[in-house]
Amino acid sequence: MLQEQADTNVDIFEFFAGVQDFLFFPAGVREFFWLSDRDGYQHLYRYGYDGRLLNQVTTGPFMVTRVDGIDPKSKTIYYSATEVSPLERHLYRIGFDGKVKKQLSQAPGNHRFNISPAGNYYLDTWSNVQQPRQVELWSTRPRRLATLADNASVTQWIATHAYSPLELFRFTTTDGATPDGSMIKPPDFDPAKKYPVIVSIYGGPGSQQVYNQFATSGWDQYLAQQGFIIVGLNNRGSGNYSGDFQKQVYRQLGKWEAKDFAEVGMWLARQPYVAGDHLAIHGTSYGGYMTVYTMEQYPDVFRAGIANSPGTDWRLYDTVYSEHYMGLLSDNEAGYKASSAVENAGKLKGYLLLVHSGLDENVHPQQTMQLLTALLEAGKDAELRFFPPGAHGAAFDMPAT
Repeated sequence: MLQEQADTNVDIFEFFAGVQDFLFFPAGVREFFWLSDRDGYQHLYRYGYDGRLLNQVTTGPFMVTRVDGIDPKSKTIYYSATEVSPLERHLYRIGFDGKVKKQLSQAPGNHRFNISPAGNYYLDTWSNVQQPRQVELWSTRPRRLATLADNASVTQWIATHAYSPLELFRFTTTDGATPDGSMIKPPDFDPAKKYPVIVSIYGGPGSQQVYNQFATSGWDQYLAQQGFIIVGLNNRGSGNYSGDFQKQVYRQLGKWEAKDFAEVGMWLARQPYVAGDHLAIHGTSYGGYMTVYTMEQYPDVFRAGIANSPGTDWRLYDTVYSEHYMGLLSDNEAGYKASSAVENAGKLKGYLLLVHSGLDENVHPQQTMQLLTALLEAGKDAELRFFPPGAHGAAFDMPAT
């Protein structure tokens, strides 16, 4: 009934948004809806059970990120989208025919919704860089019925403790891209001083790191209190900007992500409050891969890096993931080699710490071991912290004493 084709990968679920599939079947209606980025942005399309396209429901330069609810009686769809900004999520309702669209949520920030089965009420959990998490009950008229959690105690606590809010920024790369970034500065930040920077990354295709939301990472706050500036980035390959922005990395994983991480490092080095020769990069899983690969491709930008549970060669990873973004090895062997941190080991220059667990069920320890062998053969040195127990991310439970 439905066939979707593209020159790049076709997504059928959204891991990071918790969407298990892009097909939606309203009860009692012989129609279904399909999320597709065929026009360059992810939108809803309405089909009959005979496979005939009835209409495109949503349209415009934004991404529909999830369908939150469908009311077949009123033929209304409730969905989250990036129409305000890729850094925010807001709730909208629209008719099956694509008419009478209305934005329901208004407060600036990143929202998450839970719609009642009949579509009359919803829970709105949201925050922004200045506002701690709020949990509110709304009717879809819309009207706020109750505030279930306002975290006023958090606001009071912050007033008497060292806390650094998230700051959002955007910069322009040398080839004209404009990635969004985030920054957490030391609580006693002095613009007349120069601070070391840690670029903390993930960077995997379809993921998103930077939002207009309240900063809650104790690790980031600890690092800021030690005198570091912590930076995050929505690099090319990140989701929820456009199909082209996300799929620019197709068949060449690592290339554009590394360029953006290096470019933000060089941009930071030009800021008057940054110690440009004291830049570090770290990440876990795909972020571990990007830590190593960025240091290899741009060896003079980052002085040090920590790669936790890194993938180092896509020929060693799950085929369902690798082939989705890289194509078949037989059709793209040059791309696989170019994107391999193992193949590029000889380019490493800075100080690198590798971290892995022996029971990692996601990124097998062989990936780090093959990188270590390649580094040794290239006359390069790296530190290793290996945890015999533990799962992906070098996480394990300490035994009771």
